Amino acid sequence: MSPERRRLALRASSAALRVRQQAQIASDHPCNVFDLAEALGIEVRLAALPSAEGIYSPGKPVIIVSSLRPPGRQAFTCAHEIGHHVNGHGERFDELVDDRGKSRRFDPKEFEADCFASALLMPKTAVLKGLVARGWNARTLSPEQCYRIASWLGVGYTTLVGNMNWGMSLMTDDQASALSKIRSPQIRSTIIGRECREHLVVVDEHWAGRAIDAQVEGLILLPSDAVVEGRVAEQVCKDSKGCLVRATNPGVGRVSIPGSGWAQYLRIGRKEFAGLARFRHLEEVEDE
Repeated sequence: MSPERRRLALRASSAALRVRQQAQIASDHPCNVFDLAEALGIEVRLAALPSAEGIYSPGKPVIIVSSLRPPGRQAFTCAHEIGHHVNGHGERFDELVDDRGKSRRFDPKEFEADCFASALLMPKTAVLKGLVARGWNARTLSPEQCYRIASWLGVGYTTLVGNMNWGMSLMTDDQASALSKIRSPQIRSTIIGRECREHLVVVDEHWAGRAIDAQVEGLILLPSDAVVEGRVAEQVCKDSKGCLVRATNPGVGRVSIPGSGWAQYLRIGRKEFAGLARFRHLEEVEDE
């Protein structure tokens, strides 16, 4: 890494840590970046942007995130735009790029915002805590284990692999390359034991630090003995792999394991919702 990039990366990491401290989010906890943006006084909107990832407008700060992207990518984009805000980059339009690092020339502001987003969503202490709690080793991490950690952090699988490699030095280049070649649909199918085209959130008894967020039509794999309270999801099947449920309705429910003391909120948003992000979980009201 060049001296300039190293300087920008360090500055971005320091800024992300300050933001977490300001929001009272522990460095070893995940965070919901949409909730965080609202806490920072930034209005977040979701909109169908076919040619853009996100937009940041200063003044009365507003972030617009494409509702057409997968949930993990939406989270990273929102964190990226917060990076523009925190670092005073001014108005930014981030076009759709399939491979952010290789498809365009180096832009210091974009690089700094990417580093900020990585440090905000995937602090090394949080990644290590997630591994230790589950008894896993970064050097021997399987695709399914990496996917589970990514689910907990609310980021994409390949995003986590890349950051564990170049951002944290927890993986070798060869290991990261091998993991990156395995696509998410294949991993999801292996985890639940059947073909899985839907987005899948994998939850275990070590999940803590944030609510379980998913979108209507998405799947959530819960511990086998978990119970869902509310009308936001319905059970698909239950076997040795866990209790698989499908998100059916926008709203807020609850997941618990009876007798264990473990419980988490389950927040279901509309698929490809367009509007203020804070309204994405509002229950639909039937006409009388």
